[in-house]
Amino acid sequence: MAPNVDLVALEREGWRALAEGRGGVYYRDNLADDALMAFSFGVLGREAAIEAMEQAPPWATFELVDPRVVELTDASGVVVYRANAQRDGEKPYSAVISSTFVRRDGRWLLAFHQQTPV
Repeated sequence: MAPNVDLVALEREGWRALAEGRGGVYYRDNLADDALMAFSFGVLGREAAIEAMEQAPPWATFELVDPRVVELTDASGVVVYRANAQRDGEKPYSAVISSTFVRRDGRWLLAFHQQTPV
């Protein structure tokens, strides 16, 4: 893994953006052009995923539990963890999540994200 790259911090930064209502803006800058996001309701490409984030209410609370990083290459890695989160007025959400990051043109980008609700 490239020196001083903390993929868990990048993942947490994405959650923070979603909690602050700026998920669409954040992921327009940090999602790979060919990215896919797999949810229980289906698989979304980059633009559909960003559009969904822009329409979703912000998370009121979130935590990443026991995050681990699997280094695939010097330019890619996977963050795996359990997320516990809740939006105002909604039931708590819990899922096992994996996010795959790739380094392209000197930047780390999210290339694949999967949520498995538990």
